Amino acid sequence: MRAGLVTAAMAGSVLVGAIVFALFLCASFFSLGRDVAIANRHVAAAFAIGELVENPYQEGSTTIGSHQWNDCLITAMAIDQRGDRMRLAVSPLIAGVPGLSNDVDPCRLLKTMVSEPPPELDPELYHYDRYMHGATVLLRYLLPHHSIGEVRRLYRTAQTGVLVGGLALALVGIARGRRATEFAVLAVIFFAMLRFFGLESFSQSLGHGPADVVAATYALTVAVMIFAPVAPVIAILVAAAFGALTMVFELFTGGIPLGLAMVLGLVSLGTRSDGQPRDFLLSACAAAAFIGAAAVTYLLKIAFAVHLAGYGVIADIAGQLVYYSPASDLGPSVFAVSAAVLSSIGVLTGGTKLLSAAMVAGSVAAGAYGLGHVLLRVSNSRTRQRAILLAVSVVPIPAWFLAFSNQVAVHAWFMDRIIVWVIAAGGSLFVLAIASRYDASSAAEPSTPPARGTSGHRIG
Repeated sequence: MRAGLVTAAMAGSVLVGAIVFALFLCASFFSLGRDVAIANRHVAAAFAIGELVENPYQEGSTTIGSHQWNDCLITAMAIDQRGDRMRLAVSPLIAGVPGLSNDVDPCRLLKTMVSEPPPELDPELYHYDRYMHGATVLLRYLLPHHSIGEVRRLYRTAQTGVLVGGLALALVGIARGRRATEFAVLAVIFFAMLRFFGLESFSQSLGHGPADVVAATYALTVAVMIFAPVAPVIAILVAAAFGALTMVFELFTGGIPLGLAMVLGLVSLGTRSDGQPRDFLLSACAAAAFIGAAAVTYLLKIAFAVHLAGYGVIADIAGQLVYYSPASDLGPSVFAVSAAVLSSIGVLTGGTKLLSAAMVAGSVAAGAYGLGHVLLRVSNSRTRQRAILLAVSVVPIPAWFLAFSNQVAVHAWFMDRIIVWVIAAGGSLFVLAIASRYDASSAAEPSTPPARGTSGHRIG
């Protein structure tokens, strides 16, 4: 069994990563050459009616969203289709306009790009090789047919629908009474993501929206698997697919640490049990498959970019990683990062800092109580393993903050969103403890003997 799971994690991550990259590259290639003129008109109209604005920071906006910087950047990359088609399929362009500085914000640049008469773009082509750019590819398909506002509504509806659907499934599962504890844990997860994931200001984002839908869909998949438990190998392959798709839409906005946390905490809930407590092994293999498939997907993209553009691609990526890390000369101290994270904590609830901070603190306390209760008073080995895994699943969040401290300090106003998992895991641990207490009290409660009449026969 152990060898089979390890093999599945290794082989599955390579296979799934390669398949996802191949499908992505095909999708990217065929997204080019569509009606760019109509897409440009939709972008110009968006600026005219305020669906896009020149100010790239719209903190707390529940209409167009907080992250206009990425929205404009992704839109500019989607409509700029100059140069070699295969090179564009691997990595989109970041355009420049003569007369505008290279560090001008992308919203001002995008507005200039779609103005009349069209500007002369900088002939020097810079391809943005650091990411997969799945959001850009998706927008190339959508923008010729939909306005910016319609695309945003589509993303928001998709994310909300997946999360509400998952919560509904979890509640139905609780009501059915079978595997009610697993469904109760998942209900907490869905509630946390619905309320404490900043959906008000980010679910409509052209960058965050697709990535968040991928994460929500994984949780929904776990809910389905609880209804019909699958073999551990299937759960590992699902985790691998989740990792590869997360990488496709990752823009250093927290998808990787959040996804890894979700896999560690949830993967064992939807698998069949053979009577042996193997949740630690399963979670380790699923986490390895998640990271492995994401790495294979990304490395294949880099290999293609290097083949087309040379080894300067690797130097550019390495330089950015160093800049984001504590090794950067600009790297802030741990205290500065902590201050930035605390200052932006309100992003979890649309700007209400006190509610967010109180919920995080309360969830940590509830989770500590739940973990302590399970470890000290529960003998069921599978419950104990699941509690430990939920507690461990929180680790990727602060680990990411420390590993990329400069990036977090600058971008805490959206990176804080992944702290939702602290709330989700803490609440889940509390529910696990309460459920175990209920199960124990039910098992200890003496059964009531059947009532008998005077003749000694049962009544009724």
